[in-house]
Amino acid sequence: MACKRENRGKDRYEVSANIAAKFFPESSQSFMATGITFADALSGSTIASKASGPVLLTRPNNTPDPIHSYLISRQPEKITIFGGTASVNENVIYKPGNWKVEKKSSFIQGYADKPSYQPGDKVDLYISSEYGYGAEIYRMGYYEGKGAELKKSFGYLPAYNQSNKKRNAANSDANWVKNVYFSIPEDWESGMYLIKLVDSRLNASYIPIVVNAKENNGIGIVIATNTYQAYNNWGGKSFYGYNSTNNEPAIRLSYHRPYQEGNGSGQFFKYEYNLIRWLEKKGYSLNYYSNVDIASGKLDTDNPKLLIISGHDEYWTKETRDSIEKLTKSSMNLANFSANVGYWQVRLEDDAETIVSYKAKADQDPYQKILPGKVTTQFRSDPVNRPENQLFGSMYRGIPDKTYPMVITNSSHWIYQGTGLKDGDEIAGVIGGEIDRYDGEIPQVELISSSPVNLYGKKSVADVVWWEKPYGTKVFSVGTFYWNWFLDPYGHEAVASFNRNIELITENALEELLK
Repeated sequence: MACKRENRGKDRYEVSANIAAKFFPESSQSFMATGITFADALSGSTIASKASGPVLLTRPNNTPDPIHSYLISRQPEKITIFGGTASVNENVIYKPGNWKVEKKSSFIQGYADKPSYQPGDKVDLYISSEYGYGAEIYRMGYYEGKGAELKKSFGYLPAYNQSNKKRNAANSDANWVKNVYFSIPEDWESGMYLIKLVDSRLNASYIPIVVNAKENNGIGIVIATNTYQAYNNWGGKSFYGYNSTNNEPAIRLSYHRPYQEGNGSGQFFKYEYNLIRWLEKKGYSLNYYSNVDIASGKLDTDNPKLLIISGHDEYWTKETRDSIEKLTKSSMNLANFSANVGYWQVRLEDDAETIVSYKAKADQDPYQKILPGKVTTQFRSDPVNRPENQLFGSMYRGIPDKTYPMVITNSSHWIYQGTGLKDGDEIAGVIGGEIDRYDGEIPQVELISSSPVNLYGKKSVADVVWWEKPYGTKVFSVGTFYWNWFLDPYGHEAVASFNRNIELITENALEELLK
């Protein structure tokens, strides 16, 4: 009598994964073993049977693809290794639900077809991996200190190495083939989402995407995707000579390439994540925008009460500046939690897939003759002539030689309510990275803090300002890179810690901006 084989597989690892999937579909516990020693097999099967959990066969030093896929798709709460680390190295076992990248590698990378989406949109992913892999999608936030929430998991995805494809020399486009896609669920909250890719060797990286809100919540927050790309030297080119091949910066850069920084997340973890954690912890409901969203007019449509610039948002298009300037002359308030914002004008081309920036070669920009107002130079420079202080009250002045304390200047101002701070008091470590300064050009601007710094061998100051514009709208601008670290120091604990006075100033400013 013939016996039908129900649990086939190409090897014993795949067979064990198939058995686990079929007979233990609801198990919250999994057991791992090499299956090499009889003692482990005998004792392990008894223990697993009592716990109603599957035994997954693995190699001592890496996880086979079918087992890796099972762990990602089933998300077991507990994993027990038979024989201990002498049998199986626990560092090769992937524990699902951990949003952090712990082993960055160029073996697995990817990018999305756009920087941002709306609920219901299809997302095309371009992924290169030398090994089989899985993917998890996390929404980033506070989440009771966990830092993120898992929203979606993919099971096993086959290896597909695209790293040797020839890049587009004109804009560093990776020219990869899209090999994964999904649709944004209608109920997904607006936010910054990181798609974590993890292969069977535990190499990992992120793909960042912004999800827009279906309805206006009153507070917009900007993710500086143009600036991510400006500093991104994947493929050998950025808008900077220091990290570009032959010290020659690019003029055109594609959004269709992975990010080198932040394990694939760009500059998200430098400044933006810290403010987002704090804002969501405090219960603020946010509409998230990429730079491309604002350039395309989405801000005009939503018309939020307040726009928050959450990090180093250096590269804007003319359309972005036009939109923000128009709204802040009518109804929208502005909170700038950084410095060096809206400094370089860029253009988006190729259906917003390419960023153009001539910078030091602005005299070669063909728009000098076509449309001078869109020349890619500093906003403050000819022929654009739109200095940033017209929007923020202060503007970028340089890179200080070290970190400096924030010095309290105007302690009687209402923004200091509840702090007890006095003129001359200092908050260590807040001023640094890059700084903005108020030079008295606009009489209505109020100095909140003016902190002495050294810029390129000369004495200067970094200023925190408040500005009530003649139209009735308001601006708060901190003029430093490091403010957010003192609201939530995640990832920067070596140089910053939570500061209640910075929190009170921020809360007071936001309360007034939301009136």
